[in-house]
Amino acid sequence: MKRLQKDRIDLINEYLKSNKLDSELLPEILDHLACEAEERLWDGKPFEQIFTNIKEAADGQILLDLSVDHKNLLAMEKSLNDIVFENRNKLYGAYDLRRGYGQTIQRSVMMGVALFLMIVMFPNLYARLVPDPKPDDIAYIVEANPINIREMLPKLPVQEVEPSPAPKTIRSLPPEVLPDDQVEIENLPPLMEELEKAQPAARTLDGIEDITIIVPPAPETGSAKSAIAEVEVKKEETFLNVEQAPQYQGGVEAMTAFLQKNLRYPSQALRAGIQGRVFVQFTVGSDGKVENATALKRIGFGCDEEAVRVVKLMQSWLPGRQAGVPVRVRFTLPIAFQLN
Repeated sequence: MKRLQKDRIDLINEYLKSNKLDSELLPEILDHLACEAEERLWDGKPFEQIFTNIKEAADGQILLDLSVDHKNLLAMEKSLNDIVFENRNKLYGAYDLRRGYGQTIQRSVMMGVALFLMIVMFPNLYARLVPDPKPDDIAYIVEANPINIREMLPKLPVQEVEPSPAPKTIRSLPPEVLPDDQVEIENLPPLMEELEKAQPAARTLDGIEDITIIVPPAPETGSAKSAIAEVEVKKEETFLNVEQAPQYQGGVEAMTAFLQKNLRYPSQALRAGIQGRVFVQFTVGSDGKVENATALKRIGFGCDEEAVRVVKLMQSWLPGRQAGVPVRVRFTLPIAFQLN
């Protein structure tokens, strides 16, 4: 479609202004007449003829009537409250409420929209201001090398224990029935006088004569009820060094994966930027269960408790062995807390 040149649009604009068209109606009427002129140019008519037809269709009287009608409509809209409250007390609050009703509704809508947007966008804003720690920000370094505690302990001097003196004994063997040709005189029992100063034994030995011999009491007879002997259960010994040390099932890689999955960096240590190693000492029982876990070297801020908690979850251990027998072994594991 052909477009009107600027000088032609200015010509139509000057014509409308010369007829005192209302300034509020001027842009709309100008746009309408310019579109109509473009359509007629497309039909091949000259602009002079088109401009003449425009002046005939929109003469001065028509433009004046449009301006007057437009002003009347504006006046009716602006004075609607005056018409409703005509011959009434305008000092009453209803007149002020009606007159400011539009502005009140506009402010209410704007406040409601603002409050709604604030509620909707608050989680996103909070996430931007306080971002969550990313997995790449926290690094776990797990060292599974056992520490030989015995080497750290001072060696105590070994005290030599003097052997106790051997008592004097007389060879006294039980009688054995043998053929006559095999009987030896040496196997004769000792005399009673010899047994007063010596103890019967398998061979004769010169020792101390005044060692007191403790004879166990004879069992009581004739009692209907027999005494129940209390047997003290021997506690299982805990070793520090064994031939085969305890091992987590799956090896060091499995233990590292377990710690990385279950270990949580404490929020207090994360905010304070605390790093370091926590040495956890525990006992691996003969059944492979973890017992008596405690932190030897601490760094605080919840890291010690977290390290002990994770170690107590590690129940899948292969017990240590001494001479091929499963035994209890005390084990020390360092766990490192480090921030990237």
